[in-house]
Amino acid sequence: GVDWCVELNNLFTKVINRGKVSNHTVSRIITESLLIQIYWNLHTMFQNDFLHTHQTIKHAEANMLTIFQILCGHMAKHSANEVVNGRSSQHNIPDILAKGQELMEKSSVDNEDGE
Repeated sequence: GVDWCVELNNLFTKVINRGKVSNHTVSRIITESLLIQIYWNLHTMFQNDFLHTHQTIKHAEANMLTIFQILCGHMAKHSANEVVNGRSSQHNIPDILAKGQELMEKSSVDNEDGE
């Protein structure tokens, strides 16, 4: 889990950011290692206190009956599955299939003219 954090800190402390003066001292490495341990402990504490994964895995089965009844009522009221002349939509849905077919036909005509 968090071992990568400790190993990454060791890499930065001992190899990449070691410097040539005071950063490479044993006391500096020990101080930074303690900070990483405190950081890891805080993460573990937050995980245990706030995630509660062990307590929220099992949920009751969803009762969709009420939701379906409301949905059926709405669809019946607004005739959602029936064609109504003059009804408009807030959204314009282009016929992509027809447009693609038109582009393919145009491309094939252009290829025939070019050959």
